[in-house]
Amino acid sequence: MNATSVMTNNLVHVIYPAEFTAGFIIKTNGEVDPHDILEMVFAQWNHGSGLESELFVKSKKRSLSVNDIVCVNGRYWQCASFGWDEVTAEYVEQLEKDVENNPLTKEHGSWFGLNDVMHNQKRALKTVTV
Repeated sequence: MNATSVMTNNLVHVIYPAEFTAGFIIKTNGEVDPHDILEMVFAQWNHGSGLESELFVKSKKRSLSVNDIVCVNGRYWQCASFGWDEVTAEYVEQLEKDVENNPLTKEHGSWFGLNDVMHNQKRALKTVTV
């Protein structure tokens, strides 16, 4: 690192809707694209990546997966099948409520409720073209 480099603290939250939230700092050499941080977090919060963070390992949580949320410096991103979709804080708040109130969450856990909520959202967005 040269003398003109400035370390940047990036505030990150991993959010498993209606289940768990962890907040931590990722230091970077200057400002970086949020997608670079998202990819770092994805590796750090996945079993078997070889890059698991100590916080993730100690949390004993499942791997970060599709539909989970990561907040980087106040911007929210939802993990997609490939990449990330930016979402609003209001979306995340509503998602938390919907998952918490989903019958599958009560019966089987929040991961099942989250997947059911997302399935229902996608089904509602589909349109029939004739």
